[in-house]
Amino acid sequence: MQQPSFLFFIILIVVAILLVSIGIFFLARFNSLFKGVIKDDWLRRNVVVWIIICCFSGAIWPMSGNFFYIISKYGWFQLFIGHLLTTSAFTLIAYNLTHYISEHEKIKQLSFFKQKIIVVLVVIFLIMVINMPFTYMVYDNKEYIKFSYLSSFYFGAIIGLIYVLLSYLDLEKQKQFDEKELELSRLRELKTKAELEALHSKINPHFLYNALNSIADLSVTDGKKARKMTISLADLFRYSINYSDHNYSTVKDELAMAESYLQIEKIRFEDRLNYTIYSTDEISAYLMPRFILQPLVENAVKHGLKATGKVTELVIHTKLENQSLVISVADDGPDFPEEINPGYGVKSIFDKLDLLFPNAYSVKFLNEPQKQALIQINKLIKNEPTV
Repeated sequence: MQQPSFLFFIILIVVAILLVSIGIFFLARFNSLFKGVIKDDWLRRNVVVWIIICCFSGAIWPMSGNFFYIISKYGWFQLFIGHLLTTSAFTLIAYNLTHYISEHEKIKQLSFFKQKIIVVLVVIFLIMVINMPFTYMVYDNKEYIKFSYLSSFYFGAIIGLIYVLLSYLDLEKQKQFDEKELELSRLRELKTKAELEALHSKINPHFLYNALNSIADLSVTDGKKARKMTISLADLFRYSINYSDHNYSTVKDELAMAESYLQIEKIRFEDRLNYTIYSTDEISAYLMPRFILQPLVENAVKHGLKATGKVTELVIHTKLENQSLVISVADDGPDFPEEINPGYGVKSIFDKLDLLFPNAYSVKFLNEPQKQALIQINKLIKNEPTV
């Protein structure tokens, strides 16, 4: 073959740079390329790998003396066909076998460094083995055969090192992603905590305001009742203070809190308010959001007894039903309006359930067959005692 011109070498270098650039582009986007075009993930990965190997081997091969030997002996067409065949063999055998080995459970248990060393050695070995029949078919000169093996070794090492580099970059990217996710999780947790604390801080003064008004009214006419109400109020706020760092409460404690409120109202309105609480030991330890019973109880008293002035019968019922916790607050006061326009207290129930039991609850305001507010929590959480 005639000695290649300087221009020919320049063209080879430009083509090599272009092929390397394309190969790097495909490597950088390995996990996303052709996702919308090729549905089968195995086929998609093999197509991308085939293009990458074709680009890198096409860029490296012209830099060897073997390249010009093959052109002079077989021509450009045979060179092109041979390149496609070797690239296909590298992809189907070397890549898939290497991928299988790298994903093996025993390999994954090793350190990152050991994993990648094994992968690099496997890549080098497979490329040299795959190149062996092609080498003996193409070359009849021992020097060229030796050089072909050396080229295969370097090519395998380069591919392996590129794989290690990309794996390391993916690892670092995953670490950064995990750190961001952890930070977002912490921020969401802090946001949830802040929102719940805001809800609690607004409810507690509301309790205090109503209770103190009742005590102020009774302190003028009946000191004993005022004292009882003060004790009930102290019990109520002792419960609140003792559990101020917790967003959940047991059914037992939540019922006790609601009863403290009702005792205050019972002392004030005497026989005009009657209440009954039904529960069982079976469900007393299950958890629910703090202070979601009180707004329902307060509404029942306000819209029943206070609005009508008549005797109000109020019933609180808690039970387990179809693996759900069901809380009912029923009264014989005026029916709920067709369109509920919740005030702050009722809205806080939805807010707390959204934060603590997202997509796992329902709240209903029913007039038939009985007027009742019904809360159903579909995720059971039990306050298990520690041993």
